[in-house]
This record gives sequence, C-alpha cells and structure tokens, in this order.
Amino acid sequence: GPDNSYFVWMRNGQKMKAGVTEQSHTLFDGRVRVLSWVKDSVSENTEYRCSFISEVGNTTSAVHITVEEKGSACQDGWTKELQTWRSAISEHERMMQKWKKT
Repeated sequence: GPDNSYFVWMRNGQKMKAGVTEQSHTLFDGRVRVLSWVKDSVSENTEYRCSFISEVGNTTSAVHITVEEKGSACQDGWTKELQTWRSAISEHERMMQKWKKT
C-alpha cells in the first residue's frame, strides 16, 4: 500500500531532511495522489532531485537552480517568472482545496 512508498529529496547529491513537505489526497476511485515540495535558500548553483519510491516503480525529477549576479539584467525577467510561479502555486492550492471538498 501507500505506506511502503516515500519521497527522497537530494540537494547537490546530499539527502535533505529539513524543509520538506509532503501531502497525500485519496481520489474518489481509491487511488492516492501524493505531492512533495521543498523550501530552501540558495546562494550558489544548486541541483535538486526528488525521487518517489514505491512498489510499482520509482520516478525522479531534477531541477537546476542557477544563481545570477545581483543587479544583473535578468532581474526583471526573473521577477516576472516568480509572479508566474506564485500564481501557479496558489492556483494549485485552490485546486487541492476543491479536491478535499469533493
């Protein structure tokens, strides 16, 4: 069952313990949707890997965070990107709330 499945978060090859959040929601057909995310502060280029380990198989996703120099031309584009992310995340939260109700 879902008890035998778990997330593993790695930052630059090191297993992360702090800042990890996990959520699971049982869908109406009995399947379980699982989510995990991490909060961290980054001062240098960093690679994160999230693996989900379960009886039916494992899956891993990776993301590379690149730290730009302060005051670089990227700042404006980055701010826009952050806004997009924020609205995507709050949209996701709303969806999860709706799920819980249904």
